[in-house]
Amino acid sequence: MRKLALISAALLAGAAPAHAATIIFTGGSSATSGTAGNIRTFSGGGISVQASAFSYNSATLGTGWLGDYSSGLGVTDGSEGNGGSNNSHTIDNVGQYNLVLLVFDRAVKISSAVLTPFQIAAPAAADNDAWVSYGTLAGAFTSTPTPVAPGSGVWATLNTNGTNNAGNLGAGNLTTFSTAGHFANVWVIGAARPGFGAFDANADGFKLGAITVAAIPEPATWALTIAGFAVVGAAPAAQAGAARRPRLSALKRRGSAAARESVRG
Repeated sequence: MRKLALISAALLAGAAPAHAATIIFTGGSSATSGTAGNIRTFSGGGISVQASAFSYNSATLGTGWLGDYSSGLGVTDGSEGNGGSNNSHTIDNVGQYNLVLLVFDRAVKISSAVLTPFQIAAPAAADNDAWVSYGTLAGAFTSTPTPVAPGSGVWATLNTNGTNNAGNLGAGNLTTFSTAGHFANVWVIGAARPGFGAFDANADGFKLGAITVAAIPEPATWALTIAGFAVVGAAPAAQAGAARRPRLSALKRRGSAAARESVRG
C-alpha cells in the first residue's frame, strides 16, 4: 500500500492540472466618471480578483476611474473628462494608454479574455488589440482590496513582461493571449502599446467582459487526492487478505481432521 501511495504521489506531482475558472465583468451600470483609483472586486470558480484603472502617457503612470458597464470594465483617464464622448470610457489608446490592473488572491494564468470593441476614433473601425502583462507582488490581495500605487516596484516587472495581442473581432470577441504557462498574482490588460510587438494602426478601444483563468490547486487539495488513491489501492489488498483467511482456516480444519483419523487408526 505504501508503494502504491508513493506511485500515486509521483503521478499526481507530474500532472497537476490547473483549476480553470471564468470571471465575468459584464452587467454593470456605473457612471462613466468618478474618483480615480477606485477598486472593484469580482470572483468566479473560487478565485477572487480586485480590479483598478491606470493610464500611461509615455512619461507618467497615473490612476483612473474604473467603470463597470453592461459590456464590461472600462477606463476614464484624467484627459477624458467625464468619459461620455466618443466612447472614451473604454480601455483605449487614444491620448493616453488605458489599462486595467487585476490583482488576484493567488497565482493564476490568464489564457483569454472577452474584449468587446468600440469605435473611438471615427472614421476608423472599432478595434481591440490588447497589451497584456503579468508580475508578482507579495501580500497584494489577501482578504480585502489593497491599492497598488503607481510607484510600486511591480510596474517595472509588468513593463518588462508586456506583449501586444491581436484582438478577435469575430463573434464573441474572445481573444487568446500569448502568455500561456505564466502564473502570477498581478496581471494587466490594456490597449495595445508601441514597442511591445506588432499591431495595426487602428485606434483600439474595448471593454473587458470576462477572463478565463487557471490556478494551480492548493497543496492540501493534492494531499487529499493522493490519500484517496492510497485508500482505493488499499481496498483490493484488504479484500485479497480477507479471501485468503477462509482458505487458511479450511486447510487447518482438514489438517486437524486428518490427525484425529490417524489417532483412531
